[in-house]
Amino acid sequence: MATPLSAFVPAPTSTDGTRFVLAGRPLAHGHTLENTARYDDDCWSIAPALLQRQQARSRLDFRRAPACFVPALKDFFATMLSGHLPPDEPRPKMMSIRRHFTEQLRFTRWVAARSGRPRLADLTADDFSAYALYLHTVLPAEASREVAQSSVRLLYRYRTVLPRDCLTVDPLDCENWGNSTRRTRAENTTLRIPEQVMGPLLAWCLRLVDDLAPDIIALLDADRVHQEARHHSRRRPRIQCSAVWPHPAAAPGAAVDQPPLNQPGRFDPSVLARLLQGACYILIAYLSGMRDSEVKHLRPGSTRALLDGAGRPYRWTITSLAFKGEHDPAGTPATWIIGAPAARAVAVLERLQPPGAELLFEVLHHRLRARPGAMSLRSSNELINHVITWINAYCRHHRLADTIPDIDGRPWKLSARQFRRTLAWYIARRPGGVIAGAVQYRHLGIHMFEGYAGTSESGFRAEVEAEQAMQRGEHLLALANDHQHELRGPAANEAAARLADFRQHTGFTGSVITDPARMRRILARHNPEVYPGTYVTCVFNPEQALCRPRTNSTSDRALPVPLDCKPLECRNVALTHDNAAALNAQAERLDARLHAHPVLPPLIHTDLERRRDAIRTFLTTANGAIG
Repeated sequence: MATPLSAFVPAPTSTDGTRFVLAGRPLAHGHTLENTARYDDDCWSIAPALLQRQQARSRLDFRRAPACFVPALKDFFATMLSGHLPPDEPRPKMMSIRRHFTEQLRFTRWVAARSGRPRLADLTADDFSAYALYLHTVLPAEASREVAQSSVRLLYRYRTVLPRDCLTVDPLDCENWGNSTRRTRAENTTLRIPEQVMGPLLAWCLRLVDDLAPDIIALLDADRVHQEARHHSRRRPRIQCSAVWPHPAAAPGAAVDQPPLNQPGRFDPSVLARLLQGACYILIAYLSGMRDSEVKHLRPGSTRALLDGAGRPYRWTITSLAFKGEHDPAGTPATWIIGAPAARAVAVLERLQPPGAELLFEVLHHRLRARPGAMSLRSSNELINHVITWINAYCRHHRLADTIPDIDGRPWKLSARQFRRTLAWYIARRPGGVIAGAVQYRHLGIHMFEGYAGTSESGFRAEVEAEQAMQRGEHLLALANDHQHELRGPAANEAAARLADFRQHTGFTGSVITDPARMRRILARHNPEVYPGTYVTCVFNPEQALCRPRTNSTSDRALPVPLDCKPLECRNVALTHDNAAALNAQAERLDARLHAHPVLPPLIHTDLERRRDAIRTFLTTANGAIG
């Protein structure tokens, strides 16, 4: 286990050329401090201190910087890596240091080309103002400009611990510097994958994993055998591969011409391997909510199926390493709940990787003597976009309609982060979804998940509220127009009266309301306080509600709390025909489980029996109270 950064002991600040710049940093397995970079090296490899397998091998090459600034830059980065930091400054992570190096190269090159000043201490407020304007010409994204400016300002924040040249002017006090209009609240700004892209993409990935994976893997295994034979015989064999490809919508055994991306009459194994690996990545990343670093540390045997009393799987879990927010920089074991499709994707990856592979997302090589290694984030992004490219090329070749549509006239560019972001959006839109999302995403608080899914400032909350208003309003109008006579249960008469009043005041004539703003106005002025649900319809009256009332801070009005609902006992309940059917189906499921084998333990059996009987008693009583 690597040493936590909280236990970091800084190396003494010194320009001694024998100093190891990674001293005190936890090192990856197989590395020793004696074989790492020293201060007087022209190029510092930081790869030994990269503890996440998917992180690209990186280095700080000072030969790329203007010679006059190399001593100052070496002091600066040696301090960040292993020196004594200014008070209250956190120890930067390795990949953050690599990004800072890129920005320092940009800054010092600009200074050398513009003014020829040989020292940081010579820079003036005019220089920083001019550099801020320059960033607008080379970095269109405001977020990128913020990163660039923050990196340069670190030179000022570190001024008290740098032994030689340092900034004497705070860039933040200079004109044009730090004039950001971005949100100040912590919020995830990663784009969500549009539904019209995510739907067919998910369907295609399921086809590849569930239907086509066996044929692809068999072909890849055959290719490996031929490669071994070629390696040992030193001859170039002619490998003839199947020239047919199963149509995704065809019956089992049906076949059509091969996809257009391969040579006529044969498949390219590397294309198929990447295609299948990309489909597995999409399914796992999207259906689990795992970060890229967490997906990349999946190992064979990482999934587990939980079985019920009859031996049927009802839940799957997946275990990997978590890094963000953990004390151990080498990662902490963590478990996520996943669905059956993600578990099947893991099983495919276990067959896709050659024997002895340590990770499921190692770079695939189908030629001998190729060097395996963990896939980088950049490789992941290329891989998943390759999936869309292949799907659309295949559909065009076979004149299929189920392509991945363009957005605003161009193919949607996927990134690994978008899957987690998109899943958060869908989870948060469900009842109780924010709580569920906070658990699944391993966030420490609900507000963190809300920020990840998107705050009200990003339109997230407004979009959700608009959708909820349309759904609830449509249900209420349908009840008011067609189903009042079907209502039954203790609050049936009250529900009928409220819905009739709602229909009268809204002037509903049977036309469909498609404007969310209009629907919200209607509900705000004439809210009947009727809440349709799957099993019951709540006709909310706080004076007789059994759920715990709470106060709305804006209207000071009591609202129902769904998690505390007691529908079989509450006087606020009315039933539609669909409600009664759902309750009856639930009672039948309970009855079937009570009579199934193996026999349930006595306490569970008694609890389920009591619940079944309570539902049937409630339905019998409700049938006699029809509104």
